[in-house]
Amino acid sequence: MDADPRRPMRVQIFIPTFNRSAQLQKAVASVLGQVSRTGVEVVVLDNHSSDDTPAAMAALMAADHRVKLVRHPRNLGMMANFNAIQGLVDGDFFAVLTDDDEYESCFVETALQCFDQYPSAGFVACNAPTRVDGRITKSQMDHWRPGFYESGSAVGKCLFGHYPLVTNCLFRKEAKGDFHFVDKLGIVSDGLLLTCMFAKYDAVVSKTVTGYWDNHGGNATALHPLDPVGLVDASITEARLYREFCRRNGIPVRARLLSWLKQALTVLVAADKSSFGHIHSRSLMRQRFGWPSTMVLGGLHGLRLIRVCLWGLATGRRWHKGWVARRDSTRP
Repeated sequence: MDADPRRPMRVQIFIPTFNRSAQLQKAVASVLGQVSRTGVEVVVLDNHSSDDTPAAMAALMAADHRVKLVRHPRNLGMMANFNAIQGLVDGDFFAVLTDDDEYESCFVETALQCFDQYPSAGFVACNAPTRVDGRITKSQMDHWRPGFYESGSAVGKCLFGHYPLVTNCLFRKEAKGDFHFVDKLGIVSDGLLLTCMFAKYDAVVSKTVTGYWDNHGGNATALHPLDPVGLVDASITEARLYREFCRRNGIPVRARLLSWLKQALTVLVAADKSSFGHIHSRSLMRQRFGWPSTMVLGGLHGLRLIRVCLWGLATGRRWHKGWVARRDSTRP
């Protein structure tokens, strides 16, 4: 349904936080500094912080009416705090920003221009390169072309691990029902969320840099690395939940073979870090793979072919990244 032209649009940026007052204030400032033609507000979801976050938020709200606060009466856990967003969306568009990251001032306006150009899009994914010690090392968008993606057409990229950063995606309010992080997947649940979004909705990808992912060693990815068994369980669970999502929404389950290969490669990677017997006995592998597949994977593990496969994948990714860069450089 088209928005009422008489009513100004609203963009809500949600920032889940816990005990990161200093970083949080910078994140809030980056939202308030958006150069946008529409109303932008920031909603902080405080997971019952015990530092000076309440006092900092009181000062921010007193200084700018666009700052809102939802403080939970107890710590719900990280995923539950993120999932609280779904019930709070009442604007026209929404996004989530982690409390230790910041937006460039062009994020909202860049995304809204993409929505104007492609009205059927359910969300827009913008570029957010990875920075380590202030130096850009890569971007999840290195393997993407900018432009429109019909629903389902980019699932393979997501399954291959090239999904955009969820923090630099702007969603229409109609997508809020599918904005859900699976607790059992933990820090990798954003990959499933975006895979499902690309499966169900038309989308637009922008190569404009609208923020960064600062890998400073204090974020969730660094603090909670997956163990080999957890790696396999996450891959198998993700594939199952993706299939269930597609069936529940009556959409085709795309890239089935790629999904299976991803799970098989994950088993081999995990076994190379541990042992095949350990992975087989402790993980969901026994439920996912029958004995013929298990025998094949065991043989491949014995030959250590995964190391050759990983080298080939890395080489292929470097080639593809260079090809995309060369193609983009020749565009008018």
